[in-house]
Amino acid sequence: MWDASFRLLLGLCPAFFFCCTGKTLTSGTEPLTTPPVLAESWKVYVQKFIQEDGRVIDHKGGGISTSEGQAYAMLRAVWMRDREVFDKTFDWARNNLNSAIRRDRLWAWKWGRNEQGRWMVLDKAFASDADQDAALALIAAWEVWQDARYLNHARAMLADLWSEGTMVVNHRRYLLAGDTLCEGSNCRLNPSYCAPYAYRVFARYDKERNWSELVESSYTLLEEVSRLSPAHLPTDWIWLNRTSGRISLGHDRESRFSYDAFRTFWRVALDLELFDEPRARRYLETSLKWLEAEWNRHHRLPAVMSKEGRPLADYESPEMLGGLLPAMRAMRPKIAGAMRQRLDGYYQGGIWFDAESYYIQNWVWFGIALDDRWLGALERFRLFGR
Repeated sequence: MWDASFRLLLGLCPAFFFCCTGKTLTSGTEPLTTPPVLAESWKVYVQKFIQEDGRVIDHKGGGISTSEGQAYAMLRAVWMRDREVFDKTFDWARNNLNSAIRRDRLWAWKWGRNEQGRWMVLDKAFASDADQDAALALIAAWEVWQDARYLNHARAMLADLWSEGTMVVNHRRYLLAGDTLCEGSNCRLNPSYCAPYAYRVFARYDKERNWSELVESSYTLLEEVSRLSPAHLPTDWIWLNRTSGRISLGHDRESRFSYDAFRTFWRVALDLELFDEPRARRYLETSLKWLEAEWNRHHRLPAVMSKEGRPLADYESPEMLGGLLPAMRAMRPKIAGAMRQRLDGYYQGGIWFDAESYYIQNWVWFGIALDDRWLGALERFRLFGR
């Protein structure tokens, strides 16, 4: 009852919220002014990485497209309330990564040119991070534009993600990374796919499934991986034994903290920001210590680190700085300020660091948006925690 009344009051009287909190609202719940760097970089990103038909291009990957890229674009588009880009990136993904490709509503992860020169799906397997990001974007689009097709499609994706992309092991339900990553009794999982904030939102719109189970298993998994890593870092990949429930690290290359794992911190920081989750704060406090020490020693972070924290690259990763930024801001604001200054130095004309890297552009954008506490259309989800 309070939630409904609060929503109504915000809709009728944004001034009420400003008087009580000092934050300015539109007719929804997001601030009136988009930070200029986010607006400019989004415009440039659309021009450089998104075709007119809605296909998101990975220039550094040979011009392929991925479910991840489409989902990132949808999430940013609804964040920015850019319905034109949202619709065309959604429609391209649905038409090219699902229709006549898969029997469910999940998306094939890789599309590109085959050896004969034909553009097509190259791998039909789904990647669960992309599908859950897309479902979250669709729910946000429903909240903003009130078009039932967005909500209906999100619910259909969630039903299939639950049945095809989750597994119960020892009475605990885990998110699988995809549908081709189990070998015998072991399944390869990706900690950076854990998105507890998204499962809280899904629970509001998909009452048939208990999404809170994934909130619980996400923190259980992340805390266990933190204990397994001598530096308490999340790793790119881990293994789950579906008979015993044992979580273990794989070989050295899988157990690195690098281009996948850094996203864990952003996802946990978003759960902290939206829902003030105590486990998120505890996790960040523990798992950031090694990175804090490394930054204080060298004023930079190597792009790849072993599970012990040993540098495995002599260069830094702007996308890692972006993903870490809001987590550091919550725990170690002085370091976050230095990271933000570094990222600002990489920025020119709407692009961070590498004009060909869609991955860098996305993760620095996500990091700065959350660091600025500007969530655009996603601000509406904050009310779910009231």
